[in-house]
Amino acid sequence: EITRAYEVLSDSEKRAKYDRFGEEGLEDGGAGDPSDIFESFFGGGGRRGGGGRRRQKTKDVVQPLKVTLEQLYNGNTKKMAITRQVIDKKKGVVSCTECDGRGVKVEVIRMGPMIQQMQS
Repeated sequence: EITRAYEVLSDSEKRAKYDRFGEEGLEDGGAGDPSDIFESFFGGGGRRGGGGRRRQKTKDVVQPLKVTLEQLYNGNTKKMAITRQVIDKKKGVVSCTECDGRGVKVEVIRMGPMIQQMQS
């Protein structure tokens, strides 16, 4: 796992693919699905579809951990506790009124016979 992470982080092209598509972008040979361009423009319709609702990637957890060089070389198991936010089952989930929980706001503008759709 460490070797795989180093390969991705040390190669700027692989890192950009990982930042944009996650693990899937690296597993598919990095090419991605051509229909995903439609999803990025119109908020849906790509292979993964779902009406433009994407699962939000959580923020990376950064936690300093002291290890020796010997532990890194030979391998070692360390345990750590992480506090994270979870959904309160009593309150449920409240969607954002601006983007309806999609993470992006889609605005449709009509100009005469033309329709323009903008995403922000």
